[in-house]
Amino acid sequence: MSFNYTAPATVASFAKSEKFGRLIAGPVGSGKTTGVIVEMLRRAMQQHSASDGFKHTRFAVVRQTLKQLKDTVLKDCDTWLQTNGLGQWKVSDSTYYVDFDRVRSEWIFLPLEDSTDQGRLLSMQLTGAWLSECIEMDISILGPLASRIGRYPSGEKGTPTWNGVMADTNMPSEMTPWHSFMEAPPLDWQIFKQPSGLAWNAENLDHLLQNEDTVKLPLGHPDRIARGREYYNRIVRQFGLESDHVKRYVRAEYGDDPSGQAVFRETFRSSWHCVDGTLVIPGYPLIVGQDFGRDPWSIICQPDHMGRLLVHEEVPANNIGLEKHCQEHLRGALMQNEYLGCKIALVGDPAGIAKSTHSEETSFMLLDRLGFPCFPAPTNDLDPRLRAVESFLGRHTNGGPSMLINRQKCPKLIRALAGGYRFEFAKVNGIRKPVPKKDEYSHVADALQYACLACSGGMMTAIARRITPRIKTQQSAAPAPAGWT
Repeated sequence: MSFNYTAPATVASFAKSEKFGRLIAGPVGSGKTTGVIVEMLRRAMQQHSASDGFKHTRFAVVRQTLKQLKDTVLKDCDTWLQTNGLGQWKVSDSTYYVDFDRVRSEWIFLPLEDSTDQGRLLSMQLTGAWLSECIEMDISILGPLASRIGRYPSGEKGTPTWNGVMADTNMPSEMTPWHSFMEAPPLDWQIFKQPSGLAWNAENLDHLLQNEDTVKLPLGHPDRIARGREYYNRIVRQFGLESDHVKRYVRAEYGDDPSGQAVFRETFRSSWHCVDGTLVIPGYPLIVGQDFGRDPWSIICQPDHMGRLLVHEEVPANNIGLEKHCQEHLRGALMQNEYLGCKIALVGDPAGIAKSTHSEETSFMLLDRLGFPCFPAPTNDLDPRLRAVESFLGRHTNGGPSMLINRQKCPKLIRALAGGYRFEFAKVNGIRKPVPKKDEYSHVADALQYACLACSGGMMTAIARRITPRIKTQQSAAPAPAGWT
């Protein structure tokens, strides 16, 4: 038996990935579950034959409760496997046995309702695992689960041709562990986000809400697509376009953080603003946003000739002084080969012009003593700072974003923009507090604000007149880099 399956664009990219862990997130009804079922079937078929001539694999199919597994995943497996004569569900084993041609694959259904279920999962020998609606699970399951993957088949049944973990889900809420995981996944994981159900390129519309007339039409027919769009339009009419439900289950956006509100929730989109690889333009000046205090984070940026802001790298600092941070962290970051030839200016909190209670030296005096050209930002008022960031996040340049962020070198900044940097709500009356919360995300967010203030206002002309061409070192002066471009 056989069947035809055409994967939506994001599901196809998900299937082509060879990462150990893959997570696909998107609207309800977007074809994620079907895509994973077909992908598991494909991996089972790709398994090399053992000495007995059969292709042996074993997958754990995991969801939070047994009822959810039977009501959703099992029904979809029946649709694609049993209907096409490719497998059979055995209730006593809670296992779907995929058995056709030379394929012998066990799909063991496991809930995570109690410690017994979890103990069973973490004692199995598996080829791979599928976490269905993974955000309903405790994210701590990922580490122990990884140790059970790639252990079947073994011995006379061969070795696994492929092994890995697949996960599908709707979008989580901001500031949950799964939100942080999706914004900054481990190196051996890849995240795939489907477009909004309201977008022009929404996926799986051909198969949603079809009637006896439209289902006979060819895929992609306008009437068939229109029926699929009505599926999402109904949900919007029911809950409202700005509701948390529609954001997560239709628009494929992160839900509202119940403990606060993301500062840049309306303008930052990681899929739009974040890019892979370096963006450094040789010879162009670097603007370093600098926060002060005991966590003096730095953010290395570069304005380009089109008016965009290229955000290259964050330089962390946790519970150390400004001088130690500059000597041990920032100086080394700026001396990397990719920045050679670029003039440098630090722009920091204007409060840094004040002398400390124990020294006559200000923060800007310290930076100057260390050889860093430094300038106070024009203001420390919150509204202008946030507007400066918004001016880059919300503007398009040549059909693309006006702020481009290096995904690999700015993980904390990306998490901050995606929801970590947020306003809190007062516990007494539920009113939003006027300033963002001071926490682990505020330092890098503040540093970006100072850089944006410098690059969006009139400071660049003044900086260009006064900037020095080199950073001093205690041994010798660095060679003079190229001039301003």
